[in-house]
Formats: sequence, C-alpha cells, structure tokens
Amino acid sequence: MRKQRNFMCFIFGFLLFMFVYYANYQHIRINDIELSDERLFDVPEVKNTSAAFLVDTSACKIPNIDPFDKSVKRMLRNGTALKCEVKDDLVYSNGNTIIINWKAINNSKLKNEMKYCKYEVIWRPYNEMQDHNYMKFINESTEFVDRVNISDEFVRVKCYTGAGLKLYTNFFSFVHLKEDVEERCEKNAQKIENTRKEELNILMLGVDSIARNNMLRYMKKTWSYLVNEVNAIDLLGYNKVADNTFVNIVPMTAGKYVDQLPWNESVRWTPMDSYNFIWNNYSAKGYRTFYAEDHPDIAIFDFGKSGFKKPPGDYFNRPLSIAMEKTKEVWNSDHYCVHGRIETNIVLDYLKNFAKTFQTKPHFSFSFITRLTHAYIEETYKADEIYLKFFKDMFKSGNLKNTVVFFFSDHGMRFGDVRETFVGKLEERLPFMLIAFPPWFLKKYPDTHRNLQINARRLTTPFDIFATLEHILEFDGIPKNEVKKQRSMSLLDEIPEDRTCDEADILPHWCTCSEHEELDIQNKTVIKIGVTLISKINQDLKDSFDVCEKLHLKSIKYALRVIPSDKVLRFEQSKNDVIDRKVIYGDRVKSYIDYQITVQTQPGDAVFEGTLRYDEKGKTYDLVGDVSRINKYGDQSHCIEQHHLKKLCYCKIQP
Repeated sequence: MRKQRNFMCFIFGFLLFMFVYYANYQHIRINDIELSDERLFDVPEVKNTSAAFLVDTSACKIPNIDPFDKSVKRMLRNGTALKCEVKDDLVYSNGNTIIINWKAINNSKLKNEMKYCKYEVIWRPYNEMQDHNYMKFINESTEFVDRVNISDEFVRVKCYTGAGLKLYTNFFSFVHLKEDVEERCEKNAQKIENTRKEELNILMLGVDSIARNNMLRYMKKTWSYLVNEVNAIDLLGYNKVADNTFVNIVPMTAGKYVDQLPWNESVRWTPMDSYNFIWNNYSAKGYRTFYAEDHPDIAIFDFGKSGFKKPPGDYFNRPLSIAMEKTKEVWNSDHYCVHGRIETNIVLDYLKNFAKTFQTKPHFSFSFITRLTHAYIEETYKADEIYLKFFKDMFKSGNLKNTVVFFFSDHGMRFGDVRETFVGKLEERLPFMLIAFPPWFLKKYPDTHRNLQINARRLTTPFDIFATLEHILEFDGIPKNEVKKQRSMSLLDEIPEDRTCDEADILPHWCTCSEHEELDIQNKTVIKIGVTLISKINQDLKDSFDVCEKLHLKSIKYALRVIPSDKVLRFEQSKNDVIDRKVIYGDRVKSYIDYQITVQTQPGDAVFEGTLRYDEKGKTYDLVGDVSRINKYGDQSHCIEQHHLKKLCYCKIQP
C-alpha cells in the first residue's frame, strides 16, 4: 500500500512538472495569440547582425536578412567570372569605323584564307509599322580589306576567301543623328520651352532576376561603387507588385497593372503600340528615346506576345538582336558571347554611344538585360565586373552629369533551392533599385534630396518609379508640404511613414511587410526575452565590471512580435497574368519571428530597446542590430571612456 502511494505521488509530481513545463515553455498564449514552442536559452551565445529591419515604420516592418543567412548559406555556390572563348575579334569597330584585325587573323586558323570582307545593313524602318520580328539585310557593300566608315545603325559583316567562300560573320551597332527625329525633338521642345525648372535625362537599366540581397552577395563591387562613390539612393523597401518581368515592368513604365492597360492573354497577339508608356511622354516633350534588350526570344513585350509594330524608341536594337540570335555560329561560352564580345557588353556599348551622342540634348533610355542572370542565382557574379566597368566609364566620362540613373531588377530569383526557403520568398519580392541623381541637382534641391533619403527606408513599388519619372518630366522645384496617399507616389516627395501594402496596392501574397502585434509585458516568454537582451548588454560590459555594475531586469516597458505574412510563407506560385489568374498556396515554411522589446534595468533605471530574432527551424535566438539607449544617461557612465559602452555602463561610483 505504501509503495502504491509513493508510486501515485511520483506520477502526480511528474504530471504536475510536465504541466508547468508545458505551460511555461511550450504553448504560452498572449492576448489569445499563440506563440511558437520557443526555448530561449538553447543558443549558447547571442550574435550581433545588422539592423533588424530594412523598413521600420508604424505600418510596415520588412525584416533585414543577412545575404549569407545560415538557412541558405549551404545552397550558395561560388560565382565564376565570364571570359569569352574567343580572345580577339577578327573584325572590330572603333567609333564609326569597322576595322579588319589582320594581326588576329594571322594568328588564327584563317591565316592565308581570309582575304576580304563586306557588310550589309540590318534594316527595320523605325517610323513604320512592321511585325515585331521583322528585319532584313539590305545594301551589301563593296569589298574592303582594311577599314570602312559606317553611316548606318546596324550592320552584319561577312568575310570571305579569295574564291568567295564565307569564313566569318560578326555584327555591329552605331548611333547616328536621324534628321526627322531631330526635327521632331526641336519642335516638341519649343512647345514647352520655359515650362520646366530643370531638364534631366533619364537612363533606366534593368537586369533580370536579381534580389537586393543577391546583389549584395554577387554584385558587391557594382553596389559599393554606386552607393558609396556615386551616392545612389538604395531603396531598401522596394517591393515588387506582381509575379514575372512583364507584369512588374508595366506598372513601372505605364503606371498601371497589365489588366488596366487593358491587356490580357486573349489579346496577346495584339501589338503593344496602342498603350502609352513613359518613353512616349518624354518623346512628346522633345526627348530622343532609346529602347534595348538582349535575348530577343524572351524580351519583355515579345515573349508570348506580339511586341511593337513600330519601334518603341527612336533607337531600337531588336533588329540587331534578332539577326545575332539567328546566326548560331557566332555564339560561344554558353551563349553569353558573340565571338570575343559578351552579349551584355554589346547592348551596353550601344547604350553608352547613345548617351555620349546626346549628352547635351534631352534623351531617355530604357534597357533591360536578361540572359546573364535569368537562370541561376550565382550567375549574377558574372555581371559584377561588366556593370562596374560600364558605370565607371559613364560617370567618369561626364556622360551622366545631367542624367538620373535608375539601375534595377524586376524581381528576385523565382525558382531554385533558395527560393523554397523563407529567405528566398522574401528575396523574390525585394529586387534591387538604385537611383543616382546628378550631384548638382541634389545640392540645388536639398528638400528633394532629403525626401529621397527618407524614402530609401519606406515601402516603395514600381508604381512609384513611374510617378517619379512623371515628376522629373514636369519638375518645378517647388516642394510639396503635403502629399496625398495613392498607389503611385513620386520619390521626390516624402512617402508617408504610415503607408501600408494595401495603400500601395500590393496584394497580400506579394507584401513583405510583416504582421505585428503588441504583447503582454507580464508574459513569461516576454520576460525571458528581456532577460536575454540584458545578458547581451552584460556580455559587452563584462571586461569593464571592475568599474561598471552588472545590470538586471527591473521591468518590461513594451514588447512587439513581428511575423511575416502567412500568405507569403505559404505561397508557391502564381498562374496566369490576367485570365484565370490564381495563386497556389502550400505548406507554411518556417521563418524568423522578431521581438522588439524595451526594458528598464537596475541599478540606474536605464531604458534599452533591442530586437531578438527567433529561428523557428533552429529554435534559437539572435540579437539583430544594435541595442539602443532611449533615455538620457548623463554622468552615469563617467568612469568609462569607450564610446560604444557609454550608453550601457552604470558606474559603481556615481558623482
């Protein structure tokens, strides 16, 4: 009987222990909010990372995730530089001249075989309606054996044996003044003379499938040059608004969702000419316009669509791009190079020549480059040196001294191992957007500069880029004291601090703003988080405990839980752009949950604020960002000289 009573007491005690343990650690409810099964002290040490949020406003908190976060680091491969298999082109261009490279020929297998070359014009009328894939070769030249000046825009060069057998083909682009374009621009410019405060050129250069985080991984040199040397504005809260390239570029260039153009899959074979895009607005105000892409098979307005019957820009490289794509023998290095030139550089050189030619005349350019970065996340590395060189050349040459540069991507990588993680889901929705204004403009308009800097940490979208382009075209230099919340908001005005995804017209499954809820400060989990925050402060102070007090928790002042949207965490794919469009959801992926907490310590009554990030998969906590002291400390830390410890230390001997 006694043994039975002891056994029953043991069972009762064990069940009581399990109940208390479960209540305290496993299934705590705070204001009817269910928390995860978190164990605060499983992590041996609390680590510092960067600031907790890219955007941290009252209405939107976008978590800042380390590009090399532990959840994706093992999936990241080293990038490799791109070198074309062909070292020297047998024919090259310099200015408006095509030159035969006899030195390279004599060092090649074509030595003693190649005797002369001819060129043909690649032609598509830029002021007439034609099928979007239309181009033809016309006006074959006479033979040349050294060099020849070119007065046409695009040419194909063929080189032959003495018997007339074709041995070699290459392609070139040139930028020349077009008389009717210049006449139109002068007439349009006269109509609006003296109606604007400034006349700025526009260079829009897009690169496919690069999240801001992936740029920080693989395009660090380009990012660093533009942000640190050119002082470009880095939009940390730039959120895509739809799935793929086409449906994100249309809001940026037309200010509408595709169904509002109106466009849907039933009219996919109707040309795009009837829709108004931003380059048309600039053309109407006297600007020369330029439109260029690579990879013509999957170009923005041509993939599964009918493109433009009339070229969208006065200078339009699609005829050249199609001609190169059809000529299989000129490609090498996984279809990245045309002989010794990287395809991306062929497009960028055309853009560079356009900007140089019209440096002193108003011009607008839109370029989008896809092939190099579209398929694999690590291929972005190949682009770094290419774009770094392009921008260095352009800025140092003075070609951009009166130009606003928009360097951007449409979305992050939309498939692959990384994309299946929480980090990948965020990255897909957060492409990079860098904007560089001329220094003289920012100095002349400090209020506008201030707004741009503020907006770098606000929720922004492609619709805002469209509004900004419209604003630049009509810029009057007068700052707005008050702005109305709407879907498209100019970045030259301050974006409201309390802007939500709903107000920006971002659908829930694309919205990267986390949901946040205030927590009960008496809850045991919240108290444990507060204790952990103070333990981090004490870790920083431990080498100064001879003069500084060890701090203890006095009270919790405030606690907030920030968790990503459930629709983002369960999103798998979006099908169809308009007709029968549907979003497919799956199982919820494990994510990070952030706790923003404000504590008061003793002795000294210091008030500190910090953010702890809980990893649902690893069940660990990290401190993200710095710990902030949000009340005055006066002479409390007089005993210590280290600047970073001044806000933390409470001296054992007080004055």
